[in-house]
Amino acid sequence: MNADIFLVFFGMLSLYYLIMYLLSFKKFSMPGSDHNELGFVIFVPALNEAKVIGETCSQLNTIHARLHVVVINDGSDDGTGEVVQRYEGDRIHQFRRTAPEARQGKGMALNMAYAWARTQFKEWFPDLRDDQIIIGVTDADVYLHQNVIVEVASTFQSASDVGAVQAPVSIKGANENLWLLMQDIEFQAFFLYIQKARNWISSVAMGGNGQFTRYSAMKTLGDRPWTRALTEDIDLGLALTGHGHRICFTGKTPVVQHGLTSFHRLLKQRSRWVQGHYQVWKRLGSLWRSESRLITKLDSTLYLMMIVIPLVLAADYALGFASLFGLVRVDSDLMFWLHGFGSWIPSTVQMILGFSIQLIFLPSYTRTANIKIPWYVFPGLMATFSIYTATIWILASVIAFYRMATGKWGWIKTERETISTNTSSA
Repeated sequence: MNADIFLVFFGMLSLYYLIMYLLSFKKFSMPGSDHNELGFVIFVPALNEAKVIGETCSQLNTIHARLHVVVINDGSDDGTGEVVQRYEGDRIHQFRRTAPEARQGKGMALNMAYAWARTQFKEWFPDLRDDQIIIGVTDADVYLHQNVIVEVASTFQSASDVGAVQAPVSIKGANENLWLLMQDIEFQAFFLYIQKARNWISSVAMGGNGQFTRYSAMKTLGDRPWTRALTEDIDLGLALTGHGHRICFTGKTPVVQHGLTSFHRLLKQRSRWVQGHYQVWKRLGSLWRSESRLITKLDSTLYLMMIVIPLVLAADYALGFASLFGLVRVDSDLMFWLHGFGSWIPSTVQMILGFSIQLIFLPSYTRTANIKIPWYVFPGLMATFSIYTATIWILASVIAFYRMATGKWGWIKTERETISTNTSSA
């Protein structure tokens, strides 16, 4: 077998990430703004979140803004409702979902709460237009710093065509646990720089915590803007892009969330993400029919298609092991050609390709996350992160394909963990 296809694939992938990394340093400045000119409604889906929802409600209550928080109690049976009830008032509202409507997925919960909240907007924000009302979504375990609201408001007020804004995400207690550190590196040494680069090509992906949408843009998606997709956030972003709305990334103060220290729970979460990515492929048709820029369509499509990378990586590993045990003979015209310039060059090229993502993004992590990592730790960290990402994403892809093959499309709830009271990743 000829392995050149793998070398070309990973070479092109490395080049793409290098270009995006360099593009991320281009300044995306925002003018000053007055966040009090906007009204914020933050939805917090909560299914059995008694461990964390109290702390979240308490913290959200301290934010200085015209803010209403709607905690969506999605049929919880662990005391979540009682915890939220202690915080209910002018700002914190509990929207209760009961059987049989409850527990039908995050998107369905958001749609029901959204329908109710719309009836309250005139009372909550009597002097604001639809384009001045901002709808946010966070998980039940977040710490939302005041600066996030200020930066989101500034981004919306920078241009009228900004339909949605995504804030960065960091993992709470990343310096306390290796599992949490790996997840924080994903968010702050990889996704952060890719999203900053996408600001310039209008292909920012909405995902997880810290997503905010202009109400006037949300209305263009109808009365039920969220779908049953397991990645309803990505789906919403693609729908907005398909309607010509621009999505921006603040790139500064992160929304801090809990990570997962259980391999089983992490695998469960990532398999949901993988399966959700494949569900959102249905948006590609409307995306390409939209009036978005060609570069936006290309990069958004590439982002969705990159979910196949774990499968390509698994095939590469399988071929390597088969070759090692003499089951197949692997040749490479490219490696043979490079060998002509020096016997050490082919192995060096393979090492660079194998660790290209880590070499590109990891050096910036200590600066972004404000975590000091000694230089002599970096080789081990690079190897650990490589093993972590390959193992998690390949196994998650296998689980996702098994679920799709067996017709399982229901929501996969990841049980909450109590990690740390530290509100920063450092």
